Amino acid sequence: MWGVLMETGYQVGSATLVSLADGTTSLYYSTGGGMLGSGEYSPVAEASKALVTQAEDHLQHVSLNNEFPLPEVGQVRFILLTYTGLFTSVAPEKILAAGGHSFSPLFLKAHETLEQLRLLAGKKDI
Repeated sequence: MWGVLMETGYQVGSATLVSLADGTTSLYYSTGGGMLGSGEYSPVAEASKALVTQAEDHLQHVSLNNEFPLPEVGQVRFILLTYTGLFTSVAPEKILAAGGHSFSPLFLKAHETLEQLRLLAGKKDI
C-alpha cells in the first residue's frame, strides 16, 4: 500500500484528500484550489502515514477498479493505491460518520488528517 485517496461529493463539487505512505499530503477541490505539499509539516505527515497504515486492514473490503467518476453528493469514495492496482469502496458519508460501515474507522482516520490540515491552515496566511 502506497497511498489512500478519499473523495467526498458535495453540492458544489468534490474534495479529494491524498495521503501517501511517505507522508505526502494534499487536499484538492474539484472547483479549483486546495492545500498542496502539506505533508512537509510533521503532524500532517504523521496523520497521513497512519491513514495509509490503517488502510491496509481494509483491503479485503475493496474491489479492483479502473473507473473513477466523482462521487455523488453525500457519497465518499476510498481509493487504495497498491502495487498491484487501485482498489475502491463507496459508501454514504452519514453511515461512515455514524460508525455503521466497515470503512468507518478509515473515514474517521482520514478526518484526523483533515483536522491536521485545518489546524495548519489556521497557522498559515492562506
